[in-house]
Parts: sequence; structure tokens; C-alpha cells
Amino acid sequence: MLFHVTARHDIDNCGMYNDEVRQALQEFLPTMPSRCQELDVKVHFAVAGHPDHVFYLLVEADDLTAICTLLCEVPMKQEFDIKPVRRVDRTNAIG
Repeated sequence: MLFHVTARHDIDNCGMYNDEVRQALQEFLPTMPSRCQELDVKVHFAVAGHPDHVFYLLVEADDLTAICTLLCEVPMKQEFDIKPVRRVDRTNAIG
């Protein structure tokens, strides 16, 4: 299943402004590909929406549990909005 994730954090928990968060992210991010493989989560894309302290991701997994596990391991406090989504193409597009 595909899921769209919106991850929001405040300025105090932003790696751009908080040196501790930046260091923790620099240590964590190289481990993310192997962690995704272990959890069977595929990140199709991830983009940052600066300066609004938000990330948007499109991820694929069999269920929400693996996604929640992965997101909660990211070393910065964030709020998540996770929605199941599906691909839209000519055969299933609206209108």
C-alpha cells in the first residue's frame, strides 16, 4: 500500500537551528536505507517544505506499523499525518 506522510516539527526541533538534532540526524540518516529494508518500507520520495518545518513523503509498505516504527526512530520530535493513497492514472482518474 502507498501512504502519504506529512511530518511537522517546530523550530526548536529543527535540524537547521538545533545543533543536537542536526548531529543526531547526521548519524541516523546513513542507517535509514538499511532500516527501510529491514522493515520492508520503500520511500518513493521525500521533500522538505522549508521554511514551514514540514516534510512530505510517499512511502510503500504492507501496513502502517512498519511506517510508524520507522518514523518514530527519526531523532527529532515531529507530528505525523499518515494517509493511505493510490496511484491515479488514465484508467482510474476522476472525470
